[in-house]
Amino acid sequence: MKIVEELDYKPNLIASALASRKTTKLAILIPRSISEESYWIKPLSGINNALQNYIQYGIEVKFFLFDFFNNKSFEEEGEKLLEWVPQGVIIAPLFYKESINLIGQLKNLSIPYLFIDTNIQDQEQLSFIGQDSFQSGYLSAKLLDICIPSSCSVLIINFSHRIDNPNHLHQREEGFRTYFEQNDPEHKKKLIPLALEDKEDEEFIENLSTLLAESKTIHGIFVTNSKVYRIARLLEKKDLRGIRLIGYDLLPKNTEFLKKGVIDFLINQRPEEQGYNALTTLFDHVVGRKTVEAINFTPIDIITKENIDYQKVF
Repeated sequence: MKIVEELDYKPNLIASALASRKTTKLAILIPRSISEESYWIKPLSGINNALQNYIQYGIEVKFFLFDFFNNKSFEEEGEKLLEWVPQGVIIAPLFYKESINLIGQLKNLSIPYLFIDTNIQDQEQLSFIGQDSFQSGYLSAKLLDICIPSSCSVLIINFSHRIDNPNHLHQREEGFRTYFEQNDPEHKKKLIPLALEDKEDEEFIENLSTLLAESKTIHGIFVTNSKVYRIARLLEKKDLRGIRLIGYDLLPKNTEFLKKGVIDFLINQRPEEQGYNALTTLFDHVVGRKTVEAINFTPIDIITKENIDYQKVF
């Protein structure tokens, strides 16, 4: 013990976990990927990649995948998760009420949890892994501002009505608006919000098509999520030129329109990196008993047709 004190020895908790051969159960509650082109397939891939580093330490990861558009599905998978009694949880808290309920039960069981992609403030979460949504919206406004006339209209399109907690989408829009409040005090640029459910709404598309065709003042469109390809498809189909378009994520449909020049900018959220960092953070806390960062922001990457070929896309 004297030597231990002199050397300030600290036990290697990860090595101890390896030696003990005990199983540590970590649960993942995220949306189910509906196709190979789905956004959520990338965080899932990142988690699986990180898992390869920890299998030898007796880590068992179980996925509880819910329907992106169904709050009941979130509840059901959350109940299954609780029955499994994990030592740590990664949550994509897309449904606010249901997430708060699940969080309360995790607190009662003293099970640590962190959020991925979407954050809910002041919920005693271990960490948040994702992008700074406000800053990404602010940056998007700045990019558009460089490309559009000093006096014009800008559409802000939200495909979000079927989710009752699109918190990150609201933060993006807030950041976008804040930029123009600070840099366009005379309000020469008119911001026009539009919202619709995340589905193929033909009536909306036709109305938007008419609006864009008849309006001579709309020169910019900001889409707050990865559905920007739907607007790009409309612009291409109607041969509507001179409208700058910006949105999120390197989905194949988005990168196709980016390369054509229909989409001007894409903001990359690095979803695979989010998944990787989420599992690494949870492992460090649960197994390594380390103090982890409360906020782990991923970079805000600006992607154009000039640099898209140098990005890792899926």
